[in-house]
Amino acid sequence: MLSDAVNDSLVREVEPGTWLLNANISVLGGASLHISSPDVRWLRMASGGGRFTAITAIGGGIDVEGSCITSWNEDADQVDDDYKDGRSYLLARDGATMTIDDSELRYLGSGDVESYGLSWRTAGTTGHIAHSVVSHLYYGLYSYEIDGLQVTDNEFHDNVLYGVDPHTHSRNLLIERNVVHHNGKHGIILAEDCADSVIRNNIVYANKHHGIVMYLHSDHNLIEGNESFRNAAQGVNINESSDNTIRNNKVYDNTDSGISITQTARDNSVEGNEVRGNKKDGIRLVSESAHTTVRHNTIGRNGRYGIYIDTVSGFDLAKNVIFGNRIGITARGEKADEDDNQVFDNTQGATMSQ
Repeated sequence: MLSDAVNDSLVREVEPGTWLLNANISVLGGASLHISSPDVRWLRMASGGGRFTAITAIGGGIDVEGSCITSWNEDADQVDDDYKDGRSYLLARDGATMTIDDSELRYLGSGDVESYGLSWRTAGTTGHIAHSVVSHLYYGLYSYEIDGLQVTDNEFHDNVLYGVDPHTHSRNLLIERNVVHHNGKHGIILAEDCADSVIRNNIVYANKHHGIVMYLHSDHNLIEGNESFRNAAQGVNINESSDNTIRNNKVYDNTDSGISITQTARDNSVEGNEVRGNKKDGIRLVSESAHTTVRHNTIGRNGRYGIYIDTVSGFDLAKNVIFGNRIGITARGEKADEDDNQVFDNTQGATMSQ
């Protein structure tokens, strides 16, 4: 064990299975660090008053299994709940592998680059997180230039900003069967050239902005079979991203609209979704978005319009069932076409062109 090789002022067992880490750990290429129960049921990482510890794999490996990892302010005898002056974190980079299974990560990370709480960074780094709980981190999960990260069967909640945030050239991701809720901004966001990934069968709710977001050239992704509800803004937001498929999701009871395709989004497909009870519109095609296909959706009882269209160029609306909204379809600049859709029982009319 690591404790056998170092002074107990650096790492010590404070009670059976509970350890306090008072130094940074760097795991270099060819080395690995295993943190697992029953030997390590709870790892407390010293943190507080601007001082904090980090576990960083730089080409090496970190494996966490069945353990709880938190920051720890020894003076206050509690977790470090103030992220503003720095806080302990886990990081894998430069070809490292980090895997986390059946574990809990809580009260880690700050706004400093690489220090977000739980991060995979730079090409060649890989790993997964499964069957774990991540809460009260700065970002629940962050990646940068990562290929093939798998995020499955976890709960991400009450993180300061995002729940799950793959970023900048992360691709071929699998984000599946997670529960993502009560985070400080978006639940799940792919941002800046994140492509060729699958976001499937997640439950995303009560986040303080959007539920699921594709942002800034996050293209060729599949958003399928998710439930996104009671978020403070939109359930699904596709912003400046193209060739995404939004299919067979349930998007309901969001404070703003259900599904929004906006800015310079191109060639996205919205198919087979159930979009209901959102406070504003069911589906929005706005700004400079273009060539959106909206087919086979059920769009009902939204507060304003079932489908609202204000785009610069074409859209394909067909085989949708649109009912119980204030107005079924509203289009600016182009005639709203209800011929190939079932539009009925909307309180102020089936279609409106402006």
